[in-house]
Parts: sequence; C-alpha cells; structure tokens
Amino acid sequence: MRASELIMPFFDTLVALRIVLGLVALLALALVLLVRWQRKAGVAAFFHPYCNDGGGGERVLWIAVQALTEHDKKLEIVIYTGDRVAKDEILAKAQARFGITVDEKRIRLVPLYMRWLVEPRYYPMFTLLGQSLGGALLATEALWRLNPEVFIDTMGAASSYPIARYVFGCKVACYVHYPAISTDMLSLVGRREATYNNRAFISNSIILSSVKVVYYQILAFIYGKQGACAHAVLCNSSWTAEHVMDIWGIDPRIVPPPCNTKDLQQLDLGGRENLIISLGQFRPEKNHALQLEAMKLLMDTGKVPGAKLAILGSCRNEEDEARVLAVKNKVKELGLEKCVEVHTNVPWGDLQGKWLRRAKAGIHTMWNEHFGINVVEFMAAGVVPVAHDSGGPREDIVVDLHGQPTGFRATTAGEYADAMERVLSMHPQEFEQLQERARRSAKRFSDQAFRRLFVMAISSAMHPKPNFVHGFDLS
Repeated sequence: MRASELIMPFFDTLVALRIVLGLVALLALALVLLVRWQRKAGVAAFFHPYCNDGGGGERVLWIAVQALTEHDKKLEIVIYTGDRVAKDEILAKAQARFGITVDEKRIRLVPLYMRWLVEPRYYPMFTLLGQSLGGALLATEALWRLNPEVFIDTMGAASSYPIARYVFGCKVACYVHYPAISTDMLSLVGRREATYNNRAFISNSIILSSVKVVYYQILAFIYGKQGACAHAVLCNSSWTAEHVMDIWGIDPRIVPPPCNTKDLQQLDLGGRENLIISLGQFRPEKNHALQLEAMKLLMDTGKVPGAKLAILGSCRNEEDEARVLAVKNKVKELGLEKCVEVHTNVPWGDLQGKWLRRAKAGIHTMWNEHFGINVVEFMAAGVVPVAHDSGGPREDIVVDLHGQPTGFRATTAGEYADAMERVLSMHPQEFEQLQERARRSAKRFSDQAFRRLFVMAISSAMHPKPNFVHGFDLS
C-alpha cells in the first residue's frame, strides 16, 4: 500500500473533525445568543439554593431582598431555590425566624432540581472540587430556567460567575460570607493540623499533606479566576476581604451583614441570670464540643453554682438532626444534663424574650468565623460575648471601645471556662458597664447600614458608572 493511501484517510478525518468542531462551535454560539436574547431586563435573581434554612446567611438574603423591593418598586426579585416548600411557607418562616416581612407579590421562586450537586455528602473526597463543579452545573440549570439582568450570588458559588457573565450575559454581583479557599487553609494543611476538613490520616502523612497543598493551590488559582468575573464584590468582614484580595486580586467593598441591633438594643440590661447561650447552626465547624468541654471545666470549679448553658440553633435536615443528637450524647457523656439544654429552630420572639433577655454571657467557638452575626446580636442584647480569638470576632467585632473591653476572646476550653467564670462572677456595676460598652459597639452594625450599601452596589451593577462604589469599576 502506498504512503498516500495511508495518509489520505488521516487528512480526511482531520477535515471531518474540523467540520464537526466548527458546527459544535456554531451551535454553542447560537445557544449563547439564544439565552442572552431571553435575558429578562429589570430582574435581579438571587442564587441561594438553601433559602429556607434558618442561619445567618439566610438573614442576609431576606434583608437584601427586602432592601431591593423597597428601593425599586418596579424591580422583580427572583430566588433560585432547591427547597420543595411553597412560597408562602418560606416567607412565613423568614418572618417567624428573623422578623423579616417581604412583599409576596414581588417575589418569584425558581425551583432547582439538581441541588444535590452542591451537597458535600456526595463528595467524601475532593469535596471542594466536587462542589465547585456542582455549583457551576446548578447555576447553569438556574440561568437556563430564568436569565436575569443581574445575577446575585449569596451562597458562595464562585464557579457560577463566569457562566453567568460570559455565557448568559448577566451582570454579576456577590456577597461573600467566607472564601471557599483561604491562605489560612493552605497554612493549616501545610502545618499538618487535623481538623473537620483535614482528616487525621492526611495530616499524619507528609506525602498526602504535600499532595493536598498542591491540590489546594490549584483550586485557589481557579477560584481566583472565577471570582474576578464578578462585577460587584461585597465582603462581610475585614478578614474575608483580606483573603478575597489575596486570591481574587480585587479590592472588594466591606459591607458587614445585617444585624438586628435595633430591636435587641431595647432589651433591659438588668435582671440577668447565670445563663450562657450559644447561637448557630448545628454544623461541624461551630465546634459545640468545645463549648461543652468548657462548660464541664466551669462546673468542675464549683465557683459559679447554678450556671446554665443553652445551645440554640437551626436544624435544617437529617444531617443536622444527627449532629444535634451527637451534641446531646456529648452532654450525657460529660454528665452535664442538669446544666445544659439544647433547643432547635427557636422563633425570633422567643429568642429575644426567653433567652437573650435573660443571659449574661454568649459563647462562640468557631475558628476563623468569617464575621459572626450572633456575636453582634449578643452584644446588642447586653449579653457579654466570649468568642473565638480569630476571624471576624477578633478583627471587627469583639474589639476595645475607647480602650475598654467589649467582651472576651478565647481559644482553648480552659480559656473559655475562665472567661465565662469571669463574666458570671463579675461585680454588678462592672458587669453593667461592660454590657453598655458592648451595646454601644454593636451599633456599628445594623440592618439600615447593610441595606444602604447593598442597594448601592446592586444599583451600580445594573447601571454602571465609573467609580460609583469604591472598589468597583463597572464601566
């Protein structure tokens, strides 16, 4: 067989492949043009697949929705959600849990059927990579169902930004609660420290730890490119903004999350009991075990008889229910049944009147909490915070006021126990002065401040003007 007879089929195949690839490219271009043509003007869509959860992120969502509906009476609000719950039930829960009411007629829910793609239980290994790819696919489903003028991510799905911007032609805004990848995470893996997201069998291995560092570095590079696709970037704290600047290479606007300081500021400072409260979702990173260990140490001292700890938090699903059960089992294991209570999904009214109104101290144990809304709520309510000495609580919240403390920070169970003992044993006059300082400091964070800055950022994304907001260049 001659050489030409061998080469010709090869060239024919290349020609055919070029034609096929050209047709695929044309089809892709046609689809892009089609979905862009279907984009709906005057629509702002929130990407928040778990909008019916009861955590701090959901309070941010509903205040943001409320702010936009009040600011622009013609703007249509869409929420992409994977919750199989009727709209009136979701809005009723937001009102009961957060005291937030929105105009039902202005809200449209777009159902998502592939939310499971972002659930960590499906990615026991390479969780961040799996959730990133899953987030991109889920965002594609959302945008295919409805293509808005402005796509607002309040969930932390940076992989959705290039799709929303370059495929569907949206303006992209995001409110970053915490970076998916941070330099702290890289350092933690490099130091081979075991934690809830760095398993012991990895931290105990030099090779596996080195591989994981490289894996994180690759993810950080991709994450930075994704984040840079956003037109408007808001961060909830100095800590978050610093990490976003490091990885995304942009200058975000710091907008502390909405904190209901107005209502809580009205609570009476007097008549407090030796009650410590914990607020937060039942998630591994909240580290309820550390709270119980600290409580055990406190009770063993015998210096604060009658002290009580109430652990309050929202319970979203079966996984959360299992964590609640684990907390209750830990209570029994430590013999704390008489001084520790666990309550789930407490309504906002009860949270104020039954718990925040009575408590002296509030305990927070999450390492590198991005902000810490609950810590601000403690302070506004006259509940002295004992927060983890890291992240938002250290950088922005539990800071001195005119050289005087507004609360305490701790890291170990012993430090927490000492701080709680100090708060509960404090002289009444000293305690009242500390309450007043904490309350004054909490006034820096409010629903009103968040509404103003959030509306300004979204308006700048919908109607770009150079230098409209510091840190954005939307021209």
